[in-house]
Parts: sequence; structure tokens; C-alpha cells
Amino acid sequence: MNQLEQLLIWLLAFMTCSESISFSYRGCYVDSSSSRDLNGLLGVSNIGELSITFGGYVYNKTTMTHELCGSVCSLGGFRYFGIQVGEQCFCGNSFGVHGAAGESQCSNLCTGNSGQKCGAANRNSVFELSYPNKNVYTVLKQNSLTVISSETSSWPAAAQSDADCLLWCSATADCQAAVFSQLQLECHLLAFAYPPASLTGPDWTLYQRG
Repeated sequence: MNQLEQLLIWLLAFMTCSESISFSYRGCYVDSSSSRDLNGLLGVSNIGELSITFGGYVYNKTTMTHELCGSVCSLGGFRYFGIQVGEQCFCGNSFGVHGAAGESQCSNLCTGNSGQKCGAANRNSVFELSYPNKNVYTVLKQNSLTVISSETSSWPAAAQSDADCLLWCSATADCQAAVFSQLQLECHLLAFAYPPASLTGPDWTLYQRG
């Protein structure tokens, strides 16, 4: 099995076990390679099995679709996602800094669905994500998937139990998951659906939100 097939199986498993997200189209918008409009993945190099390019996007030259990009960006709880040149997926919590573009300028077809439009060179087809229930958690007791980021992706919270830990996560808009160690009585809130490597192992239980 090659790396692409493994990635697709991992994404399918994530999309199946998590609650369905929904999204709505917001329009065609200008982007710039020197100043990304959707820049939520800058500084991140890996989320689980996903590799993020230095330019801050997920690249898939054969299977990119609106649904795939939306699922990728939901791992960080981002509000918006955008696709350009048919195969590049960007995430962020705001958009439009470079202005809108005419719809005809977002004419590239998605590599994974020829019935969908996926931007063009320096043009993002932008969508807004909606999350059905942010206070439902999936428990993973033996998680080995991690986030690698040059930015802070976790922060501690005072908790004496996993229930306390999840209350902190539910009360924090930017919390996408939490890890708790019963042995150490430690709780860390996570900016992505997976923790940094230092918060994995048999002592830690991962709770993915939504």
C-alpha cells in the first residue's frame, strides 16, 4: 500500500467516525503566495498522517474535493477553507484580505471531482464550515498520531479528572481536543485534533471534540 492510499484510508476513517460537518460556498477570492489569505496551517508540518507544505497548505494532485478539504480543515476547527489550482487546500479563520475575484476566475476543476470548481492560480474557492455539536467527544486510548508545529498547539489546564478536563475544553472555543493523564493528573487542551508527541503514550487518553 503506497503513502497516498494510506492517507486516503486514514481520512476516510476520520470522516466516518466523526460527526458530519457541513459547509457553504462564500465565493472566489484573491490569494498571494507572499501573503496567504487563508493562513491557518502556516508553521504546521504534520497533522496526524497529513503532511503540510512549507507554504501552509495540503496538496493532493489526484483526489482533492470540497469534502476532503473541509475534513482536513475541521481537524483544526477552522471556520473557512479554500481550494486553489484544483489541488491545494488552505484553512483559516478569516478571509478576503486581498479582495474578491470574479467567479469566472475560479475555473479549475477539483482533481478528485470534475463536477466541482476548485479555484485557480492565486484564486481560492472559499467555503464556510459548520460544526453540528462541539461538545461530543470521541475517546482514543492508544493514540499514536501527532501534530508537528513551530507554533504552540497545546496548553495546560487545571483538572483533577477527565471530566474536569473536558469541561475546560468545552468552554474554550479554540480547543479541538484534550488529553488527560490519570496517573499524572494532567490536562492539556489542543489546538488540533491530535497532540504533540510529548503528550502521547500509555499514560495519556485523547478526547477528540465534535
